[in-house]
Amino acid sequence: MAEFRKMRRFRQQITDEECYELLRQEGRGILAVNGENGYPYCFPINFYFDEKSMSLYFHCAKSGYKLDCLQKDSRACFSFYDQGHNHGGRWQKHFKSMIIFGTIEFIDDPDKSMEYMRKFDLKFETPEETEKHLKREGHLTQVLVLKIDHMTGKRVLEG
Repeated sequence: MAEFRKMRRFRQQITDEECYELLRQEGRGILAVNGENGYPYCFPINFYFDEKSMSLYFHCAKSGYKLDCLQKDSRACFSFYDQGHNHGGRWQKHFKSMIIFGTIEFIDDPDKSMEYMRKFDLKFETPEETEKHLKREGHLTQVLVLKIDHMTGKRVLEG
């Protein structure tokens, strides 16, 4: 496994439990992969955090640029931050952010894909909407899992 740098602003680092809480609460972030011609490729994407496997799950179309990139290099970086809150009537916000490094695997088993798509969709939709969505688009969907190699989170004060 790769060696990762320690966080420079270590006094602002949040605990692993605070990181897990952020992963449970939030649902959107930016996934970055190694793109073509040496350029990174990053894009907004929804996610589901599975505590049992300690992994993030995403879903997307079964073909496209991001999948082409991941087939060449499975390493990825995922970043997100919470909505933050104002403190003491000031304009600046306090918020927590995370950066996660890991490798992405394709879930090819149809039953496992449906299981994670259901968990994923229930984070954002009602059970009825989830079932409609799975029936309509489940067979067209690729599920991806980000196996976490390293993660850090920090508390930030703007300004």
